[in-house]
Amino acid sequence: MKYKFWLFFTGMVTIITASCKKDFLDRQISTELTKDEVFSSYARTRDFLVGTYAYLPGGFNRIDNAMLDAATDDAEYTWEGSAIQRYNNGSWNPYINPDDNWNITYTAIRRTNLYLEQSGNVDLNMYKLNPDATAQQTYRNMTADLERWRYENRFLRAYFYFQLVTRYGGVPLITKTLGLSDSLNLPRNSYDECVQFITSECDSAAAHLGATVADNDLGRATKGAALALKSRVLLYYASDLNNKARLKERWIAAAKAAKEVIDLNVYQLENDYRGLFRSTTSKEIIFAHRYAPANSFERANYPIGYDGGSSGTTPTQNLVDAYEMMDGSTFDWNNPDQAQHPYDNRDPRLAMTVILNNSQWKGRAVEAFAGGREGAGVDRASRTGYYLKKYVDENLDLLLNKTSVHTWILFRLSEMYLNYAEAMNEAYGPDQDPQGFGLTAIQAVNKVRSRASVKMPELQAGQWSATTLRNKLRNERRVELAFEEHRYWDVRRWEQGVALFNSPVYGVNIARVNATTFKYTKVEVEGRVFQPKMYWYPVPQAEKMKSPALTQTPGW
Repeated sequence: MKYKFWLFFTGMVTIITASCKKDFLDRQISTELTKDEVFSSYARTRDFLVGTYAYLPGGFNRIDNAMLDAATDDAEYTWEGSAIQRYNNGSWNPYINPDDNWNITYTAIRRTNLYLEQSGNVDLNMYKLNPDATAQQTYRNMTADLERWRYENRFLRAYFYFQLVTRYGGVPLITKTLGLSDSLNLPRNSYDECVQFITSECDSAAAHLGATVADNDLGRATKGAALALKSRVLLYYASDLNNKARLKERWIAAAKAAKEVIDLNVYQLENDYRGLFRSTTSKEIIFAHRYAPANSFERANYPIGYDGGSSGTTPTQNLVDAYEMMDGSTFDWNNPDQAQHPYDNRDPRLAMTVILNNSQWKGRAVEAFAGGREGAGVDRASRTGYYLKKYVDENLDLLLNKTSVHTWILFRLSEMYLNYAEAMNEAYGPDQDPQGFGLTAIQAVNKVRSRASVKMPELQAGQWSATTLRNKLRNERRVELAFEEHRYWDVRRWEQGVALFNSPVYGVNIARVNATTFKYTKVEVEGRVFQPKMYWYPVPQAEKMKSPALTQTPGW
């Protein structure tokens, strides 16, 4: 289905067309309506909100068929000509930015502002003035829906602003619809002002949204979604990039926000880590996109030797090395036994995230060795020696064009535990809980590590400093949240981009010795470029030309 609305921003009038594929979004509405016609009707007002949800970001192959992780040290995109490579070779700028979302996000923000201004005009008199008990109940239900939808809009507006602030820093805060008579030459608000606005909107939304939604409303915002957004915003706000003075109170606020989500007792850690990313209903999911049946993700990411596959976004050796040994120690290439058997006795999340050489996939062993069906020498084979497993439906027959549903998780409970652990460690160290939140940093991360399908050794209290635990927690986020669009932003907020993204990414050369024995050699795949100015995106040059009051990001 398609929606068309006249929208204004930065002096330009455009027609925006949005399509959506979520459960409750699958409704047809008229495409030729005036503003007054849309907001006079309960059903059309509802459907306008549906169209706004369609602007939420998704991470499946969203940048020239690549995942954003291919712009980090966790992945390499097989096709070297993809736009995602601009981040890796440093060729992006104010004129060309593959992840530039300035215009589309302000379009979404304008929709939320328009809804908040106009949704009070819905005509419910046919129910309100009818004394029949059924009509009166319908009136009460519709009135409650309209009120709840206003707070869903406020959550969405906060989320859209978070998308902008994470990329650009402070941006213009626009809380009303702008017309041609309004000044469109708007300066940036400060980063602090933006964070204050977003968290305030989250608080308001959380106070008025329910903890759960009906099955036919899966995908709608909830109290947990609003609090989860607040948790992430405050974690970023407390981090090195945005907290030069290292203010402890920011870390305390971030810990408190994460604990608010945990304390809802609505969500549960998923024991089946592999199944979580193929689920539409897992209790761990706080907020997500649930897409209609498709196979485009599989076509982009199946290993090249399988029918319909083209390799796509492939994990690096950098990421594979980050997964611990089962005893909690670090994998070591200098250990001869580990180098000869690099995938044995590893954190189970490795084999549930990455397709490894000689592992079973679609009924046969993967041949990622040189000369194998998925190995070096085959056109479009992985350059790293690995393929992506997370999210991928192994059971699709692409020759028959079989499809399945996919879920892109925006927030889940594991992130909240990791947010909390990081914030508590920075505020109080590994083992202290002076605020009485109920968990120490160590206890929080152990919740993630000890669930049934992972069962990694719990970290022991009294054995970690704040510094050593900081490094451990950063690695835990990397492996737990791999390919969920966290690494790209985490490394930036930690101000580690120059150290981690300005270095080569590695893969593995695999030589088959015999049917069951292989020789593995770590090799450099590609040099990468990251400069300090790249912690923040440049304002698109076209927007600077339209709005001279917008100051350009330093360095660009």
